[in-house]
Amino acid sequence: MILKYNKPDGSKQAFPLSDKPVTIGRSPKADIVLEDERASRLHCGIRLIDDEYHVKDLASKNGTYLNDERIEADVLKVGDKIRVGGTVITVEKEGSQGTTTALTEMQEAMKGGKGYDTILKEIVKGS
Repeated sequence: MILKYNKPDGSKQAFPLSDKPVTIGRSPKADIVLEDERASRLHCGIRLIDDEYHVKDLASKNGTYLNDERIEADVLKVGDKIRVGGTVITVEKEGSQGTTTALTEMQEAMKGGKGYDTILKEIVKGS
């Protein structure tokens, strides 16, 4: 899995998860450093337990939210959204494309002569 989020300047960030625990917060000592005043220094952590990633709030002041629900700890799934302060972190499958990338590739294929039906068949066949 990979965590994706935007920095305040609009730049996109990606952080691949591994078997090592990850901390998220405002502190320079966090693995994922957020430029967010509403995030605690060490806001939450993620670790792999029995082949599942678990997110845990680390006694943060403003709480950790998973899919808009305040949590103490929970299991992460692809598509989940973790909110830390005002920052939303999306949990994605490693190697998955963003919407913009997928649309750009589709437009390029159509310019190259592929029809809409052919592209849809390739998408369905590939999944």
